[in-house]
Amino acid sequence: MLEINAPNLYLFSYHLKEGLGINPDSTHRNYHSVLEKIVGDISRLIPGAIALEGQETFLALQSQPTADLKFKGILHNHTILGRYLRRSLHQTYALIFDGSVQERYNAHQVQSLLNTLKLLTPNPPSPEHLGQTWLISGVWEHGNSTQIEKLAEESYKTLISPEGWHHRGSGDYVGVKLYEFWRTSGGKIGEMIEANSYLLLVLYPDRETFQAGWGFYEQWQQVLLSRHQIIWADHQSQRLTQQLIDQYQQIEAIADYSVRSLHSLKTTMHTLSGLLSGFRTLERHLNSMEIQLDYYDKYCHQLEQDADGLGSTDLSFLNLFSTLIKQSYLPRLQADINAFRLNLERIQHLTQMIQGLVEIRQADRDRTVKTAVGIVGVGVVTGCIIAVASFPRPSQINQVSPVNTGSNLGLPGVFLLSVICGGIASLVTWVTVIFWQKVRK
Repeated sequence: MLEINAPNLYLFSYHLKEGLGINPDSTHRNYHSVLEKIVGDISRLIPGAIALEGQETFLALQSQPTADLKFKGILHNHTILGRYLRRSLHQTYALIFDGSVQERYNAHQVQSLLNTLKLLTPNPPSPEHLGQTWLISGVWEHGNSTQIEKLAEESYKTLISPEGWHHRGSGDYVGVKLYEFWRTSGGKIGEMIEANSYLLLVLYPDRETFQAGWGFYEQWQQVLLSRHQIIWADHQSQRLTQQLIDQYQQIEAIADYSVRSLHSLKTTMHTLSGLLSGFRTLERHLNSMEIQLDYYDKYCHQLEQDADGLGSTDLSFLNLFSTLIKQSYLPRLQADINAFRLNLERIQHLTQMIQGLVEIRQADRDRTVKTAVGIVGVGVVTGCIIAVASFPRPSQINQVSPVNTGSNLGLPGVFLLSVICGGIASLVTWVTVIFWQKVRK
């Protein structure tokens, strides 16, 4: 039976700090909340596991761009040694979880351990979460390659998806076998890679080789960051492309803009502006993917060279990702951009036409408002004149008429009379305005 000594679970997690459509203040607060939840979960699950000083340093995101948080304790009968390494890489917050036990486990016990360690890791936050990759390692004792693949299958279901992985790759790393597993949207190799679906598995023959392999964690962090940035840009661009297509089809479905209301025309203008802005965003995503792909190739090559000095290393299987991006993802996005570019002239024409209609409608509405205000003003003035004329003069207030002739209307009567007269004056003014407009035509 396969046995693993000192099994380790790593999680490489990335969170956007700055960039396209990202508010730095908002993402700072959200990421700080993620760190607070990590500290809270560990403290709740393993009371006393974290020193107070370590917590404060780990949470001081503004003053401490780099920090490590170490903890240890017993959880679900597993004696755990844990660590979080927090870093800032370029425009990204990078976080590595490292959880292990210093005991020998069989394959079944490993799944129990993974379930326990997963409780100490954060769920992917949204929307700034860039991506994450799991890595399982340890010292391999007994067992064979078939049992290792079975371990990978069960571990994948435990950590990522109960449906298991779709694709796998393998290579050599410091003299041992390194496996990689992931999923795509429809299960085929050229389809969109599912977010957060990567798992790496590497088992070492002894402690020395294990320490040598972990010594390159910073290089791995860079490789995985570039890969997740590419996957994120691809997801964003596909989502945006479909959104732009839907909006454009809705606009083209409008047969006659001349009968649309002013509000509808302004809404359409806003949508057209969004289409142009979205097109520029697609171009930026394409540029970002091309830049990150160059970084990815460079980091993979450098990691392979560095690790080869400590043992036979061949990471050419990682080039499969690069090849997929170059042969499938980039051409697809470029084709979407080219197809959308064909509609730019039509969008610009519609923008100019609708803007002209908006200006005409706006001018008509302004004139209507001015006319209405004038008509109401005539009515108000007329009403005021009637009210003043009808209200008893001061010299008459104290005079008592021997006979009530009914000519004194009182305040309510004066008010009612002024309203009626004001209304009649407004109506006459409105009819006059309408008649005059027709005569001028």
